[in-house]
Amino acid sequence: MISFENIKKNFGESEKPVFTDFSEFIEEGEFAILTGRSGSGKSTLIKMLLKETEPDSGRIVVDGRDLSAIKPGEIPFYRRGIGVIFQDFRLFDEYTVFGNLEVTLNVTGGSGKDKEKRITDILKLLGIDRLHKRYPKELSGGEKQKVCMARAIINDPKILLADEPTGNLDPGSSRDIFRLLELVHRQGTTVLMATHDYDTAAALIKGGRKISLDQNSDLNAFDVRIK
Repeated sequence: MISFENIKKNFGESEKPVFTDFSEFIEEGEFAILTGRSGSGKSTLIKMLLKETEPDSGRIVVDGRDLSAIKPGEIPFYRRGIGVIFQDFRLFDEYTVFGNLEVTLNVTGGSGKDKEKRITDILKLLGIDRLHKRYPKELSGGEKQKVCMARAIINDPKILLADEPTGNLDPGSSRDIFRLLELVHRQGTTVLMATHDYDTAAALIKGGRKISLDQNSDLNAFDVRIK
């Protein structure tokens, strides 16, 4: 599903390389958890998958497609098959919860015929249907992140990327988000999550796999199956 092959990345000649020879394969339907200290490359890998940044060398293949072959004009269409949850929410303050999800469907070409049902079903799945008329400023951090998750999965993406989704949340809200990610995963979605809170994630996510980015000087990944 997702293949990183001999990835090298350096953001400046005076800086230590983020990746020198990183290789990893994430299978379809897998839940992979990226861990590592600040600067180890967790967010960089997410950005590479979204075509927000490019490796200096190496190859990334997603669902059989070599990302280096994707032209700039094709990037928005490629991203439609990927759901993304950001640490800083990135909700539209001028729209209600329902409106934020409706905007996503409009941008990605969702059908107007079943739009309302799809939004309602997703909000019910995540337990936040009561919030549909509220604006982001009226939500807690945990509620905002659940809305972000609803936005990320409303188009039934094959892949869900979560970049430190609990970084700004309290412990209780973090547990809720991890449980919901596990729920999405059980429905067949391939999930790649970067997090600093691995212990909590491991306790709540069954069958996940840890990919640590700070176990040696080259930052090459190694795998540890969660028992």
